[in-house]
This record gives sequence, C-alpha cells and structure tokens, in this order.
Amino acid sequence: MWTEYLPALIMLIAGAITSIVNIINKVELVASLKGLLVVLIIFYILGLVTRSVVEKTLEERKEPENDDTDEVEDVSDEINNPE
Repeated sequence: MWTEYLPALIMLIAGAITSIVNIINKVELVASLKGLLVVLIIFYILGLVTRSVVEKTLEERKEPENDDTDEVEDVSDEINNPE
C-alpha cells in the first residue's frame, strides 16, 4: 500500500527544506548536520503517526461498505428460501 512510504517521504521533504535553509544561512557543517539529524528523527516519528492515522481512516471507510453488502446478501437469501 502507498502509505508505507509516507514516513520516509515526510522525513525527506523536511530534511531537504532544512538543508536548503542551512545552506542559505551559511550555517557551519557540524551544526547543520546536528540540526538535520534532529529534524529527520522528529519528522520520521510524525510520519509514522500520520501513516497510522491515514491507515485507520481508510480501514474505517471500508468497513461500512462491507456491512451494506452483507445485509443485501442476507435479504436475498431470505427471499429465495422463505421458511
């Protein structure tokens, strides 16, 4: 599923933005790398949380559709085999 790549995508976008800002501001290399590491870790965790929320939302959307089709099948069985 496409959601497995979501944490990495969020992390890499945040890392790219951080790197660009550090280059523009001419930050020292060691300080830049430390900041980048912190940003990557934080945004990876945020990406994991986002992925779990998106997957949970997608699962909740699928459940009502399956419940409706089960009800239709039950009714059709009752109509075909009245007792």
